[in-house]
Amino acid sequence: MTIPSLPAFFDMPYTDKEGKLTPDSHLYNDQTFQVLNYIVTLLNDAFSSTISSTVNGNTAVLDGIAPPPKTTAQIAALQPNVSNGTMWFNTDLKKLQVKTDTGIIETITST
Repeated sequence: MTIPSLPAFFDMPYTDKEGKLTPDSHLYNDQTFQVLNYIVTLLNDAFSSTISSTVNGNTAVLDGIAPPPKTTAQIAALQPNVSNGTMWFNTDLKKLQVKTDTGIIETITST
């Protein structure tokens, strides 16, 4: 998934004689808004389900990071296409799993 590029800035009349946006500036603003809104949506989706935080006064406190929950079958299907270091919570095993630099999925176990 790629984030669309912001429109290139160009020199244009921004408003007409009545103070209304020109068609070019309206289009530029619309394209800019769409890209920025897409980025905000991606960030909200990514952080809302993976990071738990609280606000204490004026300070945001990171309570923890929750890897995405996946079944063994879902992880196996994702495995060939994800980067090394990707981590999941395997809901079948009730354990963390990570794709290592050898390209295999390893289960993190306690001793």
